Amino acid sequence: MMRSAGVAGCWALATPLVLAAQTETGIFSLNLGLFVWTIVLFVLTLVVLAKWVFPLIAGGLEQRHDKIQGAIDDALSARDEAKGLLSQQEAALEAARSEAREMLENARRHADGLRKEMLEEARAQQAQMLDDARREIGHERDRLREEIRRDAVDLALAASERLIRARLDAEENRRLVHEFVSDV
Repeated sequence: MMRSAGVAGCWALATPLVLAAQTETGIFSLNLGLFVWTIVLFVLTLVVLAKWVFPLIAGGLEQRHDKIQGAIDDALSARDEAKGLLSQQEAALEAARSEAREMLENARRHADGLRKEMLEEARAQQAQMLDDARREIGHERDRLREEIRRDAVDLALAASERLIRARLDAEENRRLVHEFVSDV
């Protein structure tokens, strides 16, 4: 109702101006009919835009806003998930480093144990070899002593035999014994 009054008022004002404007020509001349139709078409276009086009544009903008907000939310959740995965990876890496250190320590302890065991075994073998060599030297010394005794007895018998054969006097016996002792 209000619109009708406004449009009618515009017609009422525009009628005398239309007659006056028809007589004038020029760049600054006012054509009331053109003016009224321009206003009517502008309002009509504005109504059509407001009723059908602006809601579509607003809906599209709202959808775009929702899509962008969803992407931002997804990015934030992905960032939080990535931080969680990074902390898990760092924990796993630290656990692996700790395990590697422990394995190295165990290997060092095992190597030290093997080294000590090998040293003990080498020392035991060395002691065994020394004992064997001492026993062998002792047996060889005893064998040589026995051989020397046999040789000494054989020499004493040989000297005795010479003495008896020669039936020499005491002076000659002393010389032969000294000779025998110097040979030994």
